[in-house]
Amino acid sequence: MSWMEILCWFLAFSAVSGLFYRKGVKAGIRHSLITLNLDSNQIDKLNTELKKDSHDLAMKTYKLN
Repeated sequence: MSWMEILCWFLAFSAVSGLFYRKGVKAGIRHSLITLNLDSNQIDKLNTELKKDSHDLAMKTYKLN
């Protein structure tokens, strides 16, 4: 295998795993919304938390510890 083939396989694997990861996260959020029976205020709060950047969430978690 040449370096070009290895690079193409790596890029393809990264793209597919990213797509499946996002699909799994969306399915998990949908399942939790159905299971938890949240009211509208709780759903709004969940939406604002999910829209935050992952870096912001990591810094907030770090400050809590």
